[in-house]
Amino acid sequence: MIYNKEQISKIIAKASEIQTAREMNDEEQGLSESEIIEIAEEIGISKESVLQALQNLRDPKLTDQTYSLWKGTSKIQHVDIVNGHFTEDQWEELVLEIRKVTGGIGKIQKTGNTYEWEQRKSDFGYKHFSLTPSKDKTKIQMVSSWGPFRLITGFLGFFFVFILTLLIVKGLTYKELALMVAPIAGLGGFALSRLYLKHFFRKQQSMLSELSNSLQNKIRSFGNESNSAIEIESKDRYDQESDHGTKNNNSSIKT
Repeated sequence: MIYNKEQISKIIAKASEIQTAREMNDEEQGLSESEIIEIAEEIGISKESVLQALQNLRDPKLTDQTYSLWKGTSKIQHVDIVNGHFTEDQWEELVLEIRKVTGGIGKIQKTGNTYEWEQRKSDFGYKHFSLTPSKDKTKIQMVSSWGPFRLITGFLGFFFVFILTLLIVKGLTYKELALMVAPIAGLGGFALSRLYLKHFFRKQQSMLSELSNSLQNKIRSFGNESNSAIEIESKDRYDQESDHGTKNNNSSIKT
C-alpha cells in the first residue's frame, strides 16, 4: 500500500506520541537539528518550515511564561514575527505606538538593520524593544524587566509590617513577645509583596501583548498603504477615449 504525504505525516505524528509514552521515564537520545531536517524532508516537509518551527520553539511567548511566587518573577520576554516590513521614515510611527502603550519616552538607536527603543530607570528596571525588518517579514523582540522594583517592594513589605506589628504588640504586651512576633509578621508582609508582584507581572504581560498587536497591525498597514496607491491610466488610453467622445459629439451635432 502506498501512502500520500498527508497520511505519512499523520502516521509519523502518531508514532511519535506512542514512542514518547513508552519512553517517558527513560533517557532519550534525541536528534540534532540537521537530523530533524533530514527526516522532515523525507516525508515532504520543507527545510524552511522546519527551521521556522524550531525558531518558534526557541522564541519565548507570553502565554508560555508564568509567575513564580517563590522567585518573584521580574522579567518577561516576547518574540513575534509579522508579515510585512517598514522603512526608516515609518519607524517614527512605530515609536509613537510604543510611547502610546508604554506611556514613556526611551532612547532610540539603530544597529545594523535592527531598530531599538530602550527605557531604563535605576529604581525600577528597564524595557527594551527591537524590530528587525528582513525581506517581507519583521521580527519583534520585547523585554521588560523590573528587578530593582521587586527588591524594593519585598523590602518595604517586610519592613512596614514588621514595624507596625512591633509597635502594636509592644503596646499591648511585653517587649520580648513583640520582638518574637514582629519578624514572623514581617515575613507575612513579604509574602503579600509577592502577591502584589504577581498582579504587576500580569499587567506587564497585558502591556506587551497590547504593544505587540499594535506594532503588528501598524506594520501590516504599511503594506496596505503601498498597495493602495492610485493607478494612473495611460495617456494613450485617455487620448483614445477622448477621440471617441469627440466623434460621438460631432455625429450628434450633424444629425
